[in-house]
Amino acid sequence: MKQKTIDFRELLERLLPLDELPAASRLEVRRALQTGVVVQLERAALTALGELEERGAVRRLPASPNGPGPVLRYQTRGAFDVISIHLPPVTTRDGIHELPRAGLPSRARADLGPLRRLIALDDNLVSDPWQAGPALLEQLAQVGAELLDGSEVLFIALDAEPDAGPQPLDPSLAEEAVASPNAVLYCPDLARAPRLEAEGRRRGVRALALTAVVGAEGRPLGHLEVLSRNPEPFRPDELAVITLLADAVAGLVERVARIERLVFVDALTGVYNRAYFDQQVQVEMARAQREHSSMALCIADIDDFKAFNTRLGYEAGNHVLVQVAQALKHAVRPFDVVARWGGEEFVVLLTAPMTPNDAEAISERLRAAVERQAASLEGLDLRRHRVGVTVSVGVALFPDHSGGAQELWRAANQALLEAKHPPKNRVVFFGAGD
Repeated sequence: MKQKTIDFRELLERLLPLDELPAASRLEVRRALQTGVVVQLERAALTALGELEERGAVRRLPASPNGPGPVLRYQTRGAFDVISIHLPPVTTRDGIHELPRAGLPSRARADLGPLRRLIALDDNLVSDPWQAGPALLEQLAQVGAELLDGSEVLFIALDAEPDAGPQPLDPSLAEEAVASPNAVLYCPDLARAPRLEAEGRRRGVRALALTAVVGAEGRPLGHLEVLSRNPEPFRPDELAVITLLADAVAGLVERVARIERLVFVDALTGVYNRAYFDQQVQVEMARAQREHSSMALCIADIDDFKAFNTRLGYEAGNHVLVQVAQALKHAVRPFDVVARWGGEEFVVLLTAPMTPNDAEAISERLRAAVERQAASLEGLDLRRHRVGVTVSVGVALFPDHSGGAQELWRAANQALLEAKHPPKNRVVFFGAGD
């Protein structure tokens, strides 16, 4: 029989009878084809094959022993061609199995009611996006208890701060899981895994399963970690449920990110807005108190901003706002917060730990970053005008200059008023002139 090697895109586009899938499943296939991401195409094809098998549109043939790993074989109804999918082999190292997700049951036999509740969780996020993270973790805990015999299910985001939220049992193994998005890492008994035994004993964990959480565009978002107090708790069906959970969490996390962009991001400049700042200043002050450390608030105001609108028009003024916002954003650390307060005023939270000397250096860097970027603006006369843009910056420290958010704002604003006195384009700390 003549053989031809094809990829998953061609399998979806040419060979599978997708018109026999339900509408929701066809939509998932279209989305995967639009992204073109290999991981998404593979998952869409395998899911489609499972559904088509249930509907009788394809039938599964006996597995072939050829090749280093298992081979799934299908035949479409009324056709003689055989579709063979070669899976990577299951490997075992130091008591940890790496199983291809595609080799797990495509339609896990379980009560999916809890999983549906997890998927429906995003219906409540628009009304209360602040609770997205805690609600996700709480629902995951409930799903783990109901579907996986009381196991603990954790989602650990890729960009999570160290020591914030749940921590992986083994960070290096977590990195392996994220780097292998098409696999499940499963240690059925930590007592037989030298690298995991000590930490497992400390936490009272006997078994562990991990799998990557991957977004629609193929971008890794983090991983799921499932911990059990019993040895050898998971069969293939339970491991398949874990992969379903990971896919559900991926959709939820991306949904939360879209809501956050709508609710917390300034549409013009792309930095955070005042609502997000009001939330985060409380969070960062509380963290500084817990750590017995300091943080800083900088208020940056564009000098003579109204002149841009008056001379060159409002579109030119908007361009200045965007340019300043991006200059500030790229001049701070990844975990600092830049937000547009309103009009031509921006705020920057320099998070703990932040010494006065560090705050001074970063504030000066903010000012200089804006000054270095000469703007080329199109005026109402349709000609390009090269102009200089500067900001004046007022800075206050917590808890040195205040005991609360309002006091911190007043202190930084008072310093800004001093900085706005001619010649402007300077950084002033609260109390520096006393």
